[in-house]
Amino acid sequence: MKSDDQLRLPEGATRGPRTEPAPRAYAAGLDGLRALAVTAVVVYHVNPAWLPGGFLGVDVFFGLSGYLITHLLITEWQRHGRIDLRGFWLRRARRLLPALAVVLLTATAAAAVLRPNRLESISGSLLSAATFTNNWWQISTHASYFASFGPPPLFEHLWTLSVEEQFYLLWPLTLLALLRLMRGRAARTALVLALVVASATAMALLHEPGVDPSRVYFGTDTHAFPLLIGAALALLRPTARLLPRRYRLQQCCGRLLTLRPVDGIGAAGLIVLAVMAGSVSQNDGLMYPGGFVLVALATGAAVIGSVQPLGALATLLGTSVPRWIGKRSYGIYLWHFPLISLATPDGKTPADAPLNAIAAAVASVALAALSYRWVEQPIRRSGVVAALRRLRDACFSTRAGRTRTAWVTGAVVLASATVTTLAATSAPAPRGSRGPLAHAPAGRRSPSLPPLAGRTVPAGKVSAIGDSVMVAATPALKEAFPDITIDADVGRQLSAASQEVNALKKKGTLGDTVIIALGTNGTGGKAALQAAIDAIGPGKRIVLVTCHVGQPWQKSVNNAIESVAKRHDNVAVADWNKAISGHDDLLAADGVHPGPGGAKIYADTISAALATLPATPRRTRAAGTRDGGAPIPAFGAPGRARG
Repeated sequence: MKSDDQLRLPEGATRGPRTEPAPRAYAAGLDGLRALAVTAVVVYHVNPAWLPGGFLGVDVFFGLSGYLITHLLITEWQRHGRIDLRGFWLRRARRLLPALAVVLLTATAAAAVLRPNRLESISGSLLSAATFTNNWWQISTHASYFASFGPPPLFEHLWTLSVEEQFYLLWPLTLLALLRLMRGRAARTALVLALVVASATAMALLHEPGVDPSRVYFGTDTHAFPLLIGAALALLRPTARLLPRRYRLQQCCGRLLTLRPVDGIGAAGLIVLAVMAGSVSQNDGLMYPGGFVLVALATGAAVIGSVQPLGALATLLGTSVPRWIGKRSYGIYLWHFPLISLATPDGKTPADAPLNAIAAAVASVALAALSYRWVEQPIRRSGVVAALRRLRDACFSTRAGRTRTAWVTGAVVLASATVTTLAATSAPAPRGSRGPLAHAPAGRRSPSLPPLAGRTVPAGKVSAIGDSVMVAATPALKEAFPDITIDADVGRQLSAASQEVNALKKKGTLGDTVIIALGTNGTGGKAALQAAIDAIGPGKRIVLVTCHVGQPWQKSVNNAIESVAKRHDNVAVADWNKAISGHDDLLAADGVHPGPGGAKIYADTISAALATLPATPRRTRAAGTRDGGAPIPAFGAPGRARG
């Protein structure tokens, strides 16, 4: 992610008996910490299986930003007795907006040429990214950061930038009030820690086990505590107090100590982060009640160790390679995700095309280096107009400038050609826009599908509980079952089935027929299905819908559905996986969510499964009749798997 303003020790900071102004110190170790964080995030986006907790690198960036921004603001307050808010926000704009604008424009233009079928899903992302509300836009559209099928959206990663920009807008005002109204570092820190507790508690309370966690992950309210922990650390331990004791000893007697407690604290923080990055995943139940807090605390420990000018850990992290990557981490973060998205074929995830994703990630480093050299640094130092003038002069005024321009142009062309070639050679015929609920072309139903007789419209109310596949099929379900109540949400997992059933029962809205279509997101099996059936109770007809997701868990989930259904006379299986297999033209570009034609097959498959069930359970029904004595119609394509 971005490389914030570098940590500088305040002019004239006290360093023992010396009274003259002290030299400015550059905390190179923080750049090394950024390098580790951005590497973890990029690896996770290439293939989550390689580093399942790589997404925690984002929280490391949050902690760093909270610490550095608070340090800069406090330093200004100590020097001048005030904080220039206008100047602060202008510096933030210069630092962030130019590189972001280049990425948004370039990636959108590339998508128009290489992946035009994905442009429809970009418009909302562009507006929200430009206004730094992307995280809330994704929440409002029920986007899922973790339950993604097919190529990732071009700008999904910009939710982090929105959270940080919202922090940059609100935190200086809050800090200024603290500095003016509260005396004492301890009191100010205590108030910030109270905000940390409030944000972490909101994450724990709003998180629902078995439900996609993207709401609490994207939310500024629920994910602000890493930034606030970094801010509290800067308040509690100002830079002057972080100067190592051995620095004073050096000034007095020329002797240095080789190890200090802060090195051990920093190393412990890095070890915790490394272990969690390699072992946890977004579905771990303990992450939201407290795991992310542990990550934020470990980040704080790593910052303490990395910020010391003479620390052993800071020296290690501040070596040339991690320092180079860290300085360009903002550009790498901006570029890698859209490049990986463009290089990923339709219907596949980056993990399905790892060579494409790796090549795109490497290209992002090259483009980030060019952005840092020609966009970020010049504008940050001189402003937009002066930077453009210098760029013109550097490119065209001298022979050396023209030669340099040729090399830069060649590097850009090479990086672009890499992604373009990968995208072009792997691109199938366009099939519709990508997105969690994107629709495929309506088309005609394949003549090879077995014809279904007229649909069954069951007596009484119908309740349907599902995930994003059911959301996409909602219009067809409502047409097939006029009295249906649909409770479906993006990212919902099978393990949440019994919880949703109990919620409907509590409201008194659970129907006489219950359809459960979960499993797309992979969590849950026989125990979760049986718990849902037990929660529904006797006297209901139940349809379990298989999943068609093309992921490793598809077979195990569908086997569990078949196995559990065989135990119950009132449970049928609607084999959506079998019905839609081989008909990808009726699915969205992700190969999972149905378009209008696929949604009709989805509804017909459920209807056919219902036809195999009696109208009432065996112990209360009259064989061969519906409620009220109506005969049960026969269907040509029963969807039930019976033992």
